[in-house]
Amino acid sequence: MTRFLIVLDTVILLGAIIGKPQSADAQLVHKIATGELQLALSDDGLREIVRVLAYPEIEEKIKRPVRAFEVALALGLMGQLFHPKRLDWPSLQDPKDAWLLDLAFEASADYLVSRDKHLLEVSKKLGFRTVTPPELLYDLK
Repeated sequence: MTRFLIVLDTVILLGAIIGKPQSADAQLVHKIATGELQLALSDDGLREIVRVLAYPEIEEKIKRPVRAFEVALALGLMGQLFHPKRLDWPSLQDPKDAWLLDLAFEASADYLVSRDKHLLEVSKKLGFRTVTPPELLYDLK
């Protein structure tokens, strides 16, 4: 069985932490925790997660701190850390998303999982697909 290497946008991890336990976001994190999927991580991505989790409006939504800890364990134990170079992405609409492309490109990821459709066109040219969590779950069937 081929294990796909994926890059997760921060909003997907947030969904796994503060969303419903059976959400597509939570299912993907479960697949990472069980080794069904490989996760690519980067220093920039980890800093982004910490920064976003510290937003007061996000902290208020974390009703189950143990879930945040479970997700952190899955990332730490099952994620593979890369140190990609920062590249120039002139066609990227949101420069704050550059770390996602840097990581996906450096890691030769199979999928970039996001809900940001503007990443779709850029990623097609780089050899990986940008999909939503439900689309990836469907592909895995």
